Amino acid sequence: MSDWSNSGYQGEVTENWYHGKGTFTFPNGVIYEGEFWKGEFHGEGTLIYPNGGRYKAKWNRGKMIEGDYYFNDSLKYEVENWDYLTEDRDRRFFYERTEGFDPYSLNRPLPEIPEGTYDVGDGYYEPVASIVYTYKGQVLRTPSEKEVEWVIEKCRYNPRKKGVLGGEHDKVIKKAIEKSNEPIPKVIEPTIKTIPAEADSQVETKKELAE
Repeated sequence: MSDWSNSGYQGEVTENWYHGKGTFTFPNGVIYEGEFWKGEFHGEGTLIYPNGGRYKAKWNRGKMIEGDYYFNDSLKYEVENWDYLTEDRDRRFFYERTEGFDPYSLNRPLPEIPEGTYDVGDGYYEPVASIVYTYKGQVLRTPSEKEVEWVIEKCRYNPRKKGVLGGEHDKVIKKAIEKSNEPIPKVIEPTIKTIPAEADSQVETKKELAE
């Protein structure tokens, strides 16, 4: 153990050597758990990092011979043949595999959504009304502009089979149609009264007498 470097050792000791099985803690928080031989990593040993990652390896007199890195969720890092979270194989995260979460793409049919809407995972987005509904048709939320941009770019879209936009089941569209069918109000032009020439001359005469 070194007080000045803040490192430490716990385990078997032979003739003042770290020898046998033990645990060595580095100043940066990395921990080695495994076998020692005269103060050096030797045999089976694992480096444990502060973020929870682990490097399991075989050591020979302090040098790593072979080993594998495991993330903090126990996922093994592979240089090649990376087969998780891939679009063409399995889009699940590793913890979703271990916890038994089944992806829609493998075991479930896609939920049905109305024509002209986007599947957002917890319901569908109707772009005309700009509202997210549950799959049962109940109002869920009004999305922000940023969410709308993401939905249009990323989410599954069910195109309309008809070219005409129907609004018989949409309150917003029905209201717009009703407004468009209302008669145009008649514009009443203002009435401008003209002063007869005879009355105008009388006003001028009165002005002259007053002067």
